[in-house]
Amino acid sequence: MERSINNLAKDVILGVQTIGLGRQEERKGANELLSKILEKEVKITHDENGKPVIQDYNISISHSKGYLAILLSKALRVGIDIEYWSERIQKIAKRFLHKDENYTTTEDLLITWCAKEAVYKLFSEEHLGYQDMKVDIERQEVTNLKNNISVKINITFHKDYIMVTTWLP
Repeated sequence: MERSINNLAKDVILGVQTIGLGRQEERKGANELLSKILEKEVKITHDENGKPVIQDYNISISHSKGYLAILLSKALRVGIDIEYWSERIQKIAKRFLHKDENYTTTEDLLITWCAKEAVYKLFSEEHLGYQDMKVDIERQEVTNLKNNISVKINITFHKDYIMVTTWLP
């Protein structure tokens, strides 16, 4: 099992680990990683929108083809997305690209996808659509076009995946 736990900012904790495939493995892996990070057993529940919830922390969870990522903070709202490297993203790019986003490489498309998924989780109560967000990879920033708030994103490149994290007070 590959595992990495990092503190990205003063109040943000990231955990990444390999997991088996399937929903059951994802749930089991999330509980195991969370217990490891917090050094105690924690129960994950979900709110009415399906967003994961734990006591005393804001949490965001993502998984893709055998990888699990969790972002936590007591003080900040958080969002995370992890996506396995795949050319498949080319086939669905038109579904999630904003008309002003002209990204074409697999890497840029994966970053854009992950950034929008992470920001969607950050602003979950707004139920953003892909067209409600605009990604600027060079500035490492995503703008929520509904409320004109821009947030910084952090991009992690791994041989198997791209991961994007973000947070706000």
